[in-house]
Amino acid sequence: MTENKKAVAGHSLLRTVSAAVLLGALFSMKMMATGLVYVGIFLLFWVPYSLYVIIRKPDRRKVQSLKIGIWVLMIVAVLAIHQVRKVYTRDFADSVVQKIELFRKQEGRYPDSLEEAGFRSQEIRSKLSMAHYANKPAFYYADTVMIFHMWRYDFDK
Repeated sequence: MTENKKAVAGHSLLRTVSAAVLLGALFSMKMMATGLVYVGIFLLFWVPYSLYVIIRKPDRRKVQSLKIGIWVLMIVAVLAIHQVRKVYTRDFADSVVQKIELFRKQEGRYPDSLEEAGFRSQEIRSKLSMAHYANKPAFYYADTVMIFHMWRYDFDK
């Protein structure tokens, strides 16, 4: 590979790494996993092109393979971050429901607020982002993966 081709390949990889890091940082934020759909649409067209380059152009095979690996690594990392956050949030929400149920068993009624059940509002806000409780009873909290999606606990079941 000539010096000029090496420089172009390095520049091309830098752009791919930069784009993957920026999009990975954006889509790993709470409620932003649905943005991976846009990456998926892009990859739907780009991966066949990349496979063509890998098969037909041996001088570009290594760089194109690295680019595919970078995008796959970004997607796997973002999905792993969202899965860990989802499990952590669900565990905390389950503990909130358990405390509400324990309060009901001890007091014979549902608490008027989550603070009455033993939670600080700052703790709820930091761990669940958006949550709502009413002593009807109803407890909702925001999904950590998809924007505009809420989880609801049914106390009647």
